[in-house]
Amino acid sequence: MPCMRRAALALAFLVCSGARADGAFPTGMSVMLPAGAPQRILLGTTFGLVVSEDAGATWRYVCEPHLTGSGFSVLVYQAARNGEIVAAHQDALSSSSDLCTWTRATGSISGLLVLDAFIDPSNPSSVLAIAWPPTAGAALLASTDAGHSFGPALLQSGTPQVHADERLLSVEIAASAPAVVYATTLAPSSASSTAALLRSGDGGASWTRFELGVDRLAQVKIAQVDPADANTVYLLVSAAAADEIRMTSDGGATIQTLLAPRTTITGFVRASDGALYAGSQSGDFYVRAPGAAVFQRLPGPHLRCLGERAGRVYACGDAATDGYDLATTDDRGKSFQKLLTFTQIVGPLACPEVASACAVDFAQLQRTLAGVPGAGNCSCGHPGSGSGGALLILLAAALRRRRRAPGTDRR
Repeated sequence: MPCMRRAALALAFLVCSGARADGAFPTGMSVMLPAGAPQRILLGTTFGLVVSEDAGATWRYVCEPHLTGSGFSVLVYQAARNGEIVAAHQDALSSSSDLCTWTRATGSISGLLVLDAFIDPSNPSSVLAIAWPPTAGAALLASTDAGHSFGPALLQSGTPQVHADERLLSVEIAASAPAVVYATTLAPSSASSTAALLRSGDGGASWTRFELGVDRLAQVKIAQVDPADANTVYLLVSAAAADEIRMTSDGGATIQTLLAPRTTITGFVRASDGALYAGSQSGDFYVRAPGAAVFQRLPGPHLRCLGERAGRVYACGDAATDGYDLATTDDRGKSFQKLLTFTQIVGPLACPEVASACAVDFAQLQRTLAGVPGAGNCSCGHPGSGSGGALLILLAAALRRRRRAPGTDRR
């Protein structure tokens, strides 16, 4: 993950991140495991959405241009417990209930860079999204129709809760208390303030701000709200050359550090049994068993993402070094079993809409995976022109590789 440290608007950062989001070899971004569809596995990647309906026996995919309806890159995928999915991308948000037909959201979110989205674990029709205008500011928008349309902002820059020169960065709804919502802010590099954690106990009608006291240039994202305790939040803090996992157990009033490995953390999940997992792209895997006080460090995959369902942990790896793009562990990281390499994808989804729209893209993806000289990557996710502006597109490309991993039941 070279040169992709935080979502700061400094010129050096943007230059460093100037390549397209899909300018690197195809990789995984997030794994989604819907509780209500126990055979379904969804893998968000830099070239589209990879899908298995038979627990990993076979795999197909949906290319990015089809699901976004544009040439813009997906930054975050989120799946509901019932398997419905939303994709936040650089110019809107798209949603689907069948993975074949995708609808671009209308209303206040249209044309904005959608940086994050979250589906209410208790109500798939309720979706929150963070959207950025082209120049400055940010808004937290709500949908009550599964992400098809969005109304007025629940929270926005230039209010007492979010300073005028701040942006919103991440959002999550507590699984155990749907009225509890958390969001984080991003302070500009020129500001004297630092990132903050915002908490609402009434579904976004009112908010309490907690200053986090992190490094002035630090990026703070919600790694996960504890599924059993709405007052416990795990935060990914990225500053300088290293990441930390920090935690609040009182809704934001106090913060403590749980893990500081002095490297980049590329995945985190609080499992259903209470165990905590984290990993790095350099191959370190960290496990804190239920009731334990410290993390155990183990050799693991060159991690891109983590997820968990029914005690099984799913980890995105690097096929070139790990021999797989997705693997599972049932023994808390002591061993990993390959589940997928992207060369196993048999083609686009069989429904006519996807099969037709993604045929050419799949052929190019195959050439890329085979290492054909000059083939380049699949055409999915090429940034387009129009709204957003050049700097925002460069920033989005960087954030695409720096999203948080989904936690338990964040699917």
